[in-house]
Amino acid sequence: MEKLLLLHGALGSASDLQLVSNALSTDFNCVSFEFPGHGITTLNQGSFNIDAFAEALGQFVVLQNLQGCKVFGYSMGGFVACKLQSQMSCFSAVYTLGTKFIWNRESEAKEAGQLNPAVLEERFPSYAQKLANQHTALGWKTLLAATATMMLNLGEEVVLSDMDLGAIGIPVAIGLGDRDKMIPLEDATATFKKFPKGCLDVLPYTQHPIDRLDLGLLRSRLQTFFNSQP
Repeated sequence: MEKLLLLHGALGSASDLQLVSNALSTDFNCVSFEFPGHGITTLNQGSFNIDAFAEALGQFVVLQNLQGCKVFGYSMGGFVACKLQSQMSCFSAVYTLGTKFIWNRESEAKEAGQLNPAVLEERFPSYAQKLANQHTALGWKTLLAATATMMLNLGEEVVLSDMDLGAIGIPVAIGLGDRDKMIPLEDATATFKKFPKGCLDVLPYTQHPIDRLDLGLLRSRLQTFFNSQP
C-alpha cells in the first residue's frame, strides 16, 4: 500500500490527523509527522520557523524512508511540504488544504494579534483548554507567542518565492474550502498557477478548521488527485 505523509497545521499536532488517517487507511499507509514545538515534540533548542520545520521534516523523510511518497498537508503543513520540495526532491505529489501562500504585513499583524492567551481564555475557554492539553512539550502559551512571531516574520520576509514554487515540478493541488475565511479564493487561484503542475480544488460547504472537514469528501478528492496526475 502506498505511503501518504500527513502534515498538521499551525497550533496543531499529529493527534489532529488521527481521524484523517483512519478515513484514508483503506487507500494509504498513513504516516503522521509532528512539527517541533507542537504537541509532545520538543524543539531540541532549534528555531521555530518554516525553515527549521522543513529541515526537521526532511530528516524525518530520510529516517523513515519516505522519499517519493505522496503528501497531504493541512494549512501550515502544506506550506512546509512545498518549502522542503523546493529545496530537495522528496515527494511525488502534494495535496495542500487551507494553505496560505500569499502573506503580507497587514494581514499577518492582524492574525498574530489574535493569538493572545488571555483573550483566548476569556472568549474561547474550551479552545484554550484544548491547546493546553494538546501542547505539553513547549506549553500552549509559549507556542502561541512563537507562532505569532513566525506569522509576523512571514509577512515581512519572502520564505517561499514565486521562483521556488515554479521550480516544484511535481503535481501540487491547492485545496480550499469554499467557506474558508482565512484564504481568499483569488489568492488560491493565483497560487496554483505558479506551479508547473498545479491545480485548484475547491471543496463545497467546507470551512478552514480540520475538525469540521468532511472526511469522505477529502478521501474522494485525494483519490481523484493522486490517481489523475499529469
